[in-house]
Amino acid sequence: IAALPFLTPAFRRHALPYVPATPKQIRNVFKTIKEYCEANQLNNLKPSKTNRVKLIDLGSGDGRIVFEAAKRGYQSTGVELNAILILYSKLKTIFSWSNKTTKSDLEITKPVFNRADFWKINMKEYDLIVVFGVQEMMVDLASKLKEEMKPDSLIVSCRNPIPNYKSVYNLDDDIDSVWIYNKNSLYVKVKNSEKANIKVQDDDDDDQV
Repeated sequence: IAALPFLTPAFRRHALPYVPATPKQIRNVFKTIKEYCEANQLNNLKPSKTNRVKLIDLGSGDGRIVFEAAKRGYQSTGVELNAILILYSKLKTIFSWSNKTTKSDLEITKPVFNRADFWKINMKEYDLIVVFGVQEMMVDLASKLKEEMKPDSLIVSCRNPIPNYKSVYNLDDDIDSVWIYNKNSLYVKVKNSEKANIKVQDDDDDDQV
């Protein structure tokens, strides 16, 4: 019975398995966002006291990406179906979270966690949409986001690219790879498996966004 909340998502269509993100994967997510935004002068996606950037993690697990995003100044939300993982994330927020920061240009806000089916959530309010998706769900997810995401929002796809679509940016790092898609890229199909048009060399520096 205790394992039921972990098992029931597997019976849903396009279930996301719980595979915790490693520190390297988390680092790569924010490194790739920073590199792409700086290269394209997307200052509207850089958090500051005067610019609130909304990030959502689809299938947030134990909240690792969401907590890290909040520490970096994003207004971050995690969506997860697993009741135990949502409870863990909320308890961690209550007992361990602090809004304090050493960066004077950032305003830190408490992360938010919701138990919900992200297929039923409209993504129109979010600037960055992060997903550690399984290959079988990515095409359907692309169709959903194509209809709902804002023109200047970005999809940050981890571990798996979106098949048949060309990313606008990529950090190529084996299982820790990250792909970025904008709304326009979801209108550009490729015949073969997705191959990113830009590759960023990984390093061990934990660059802040």
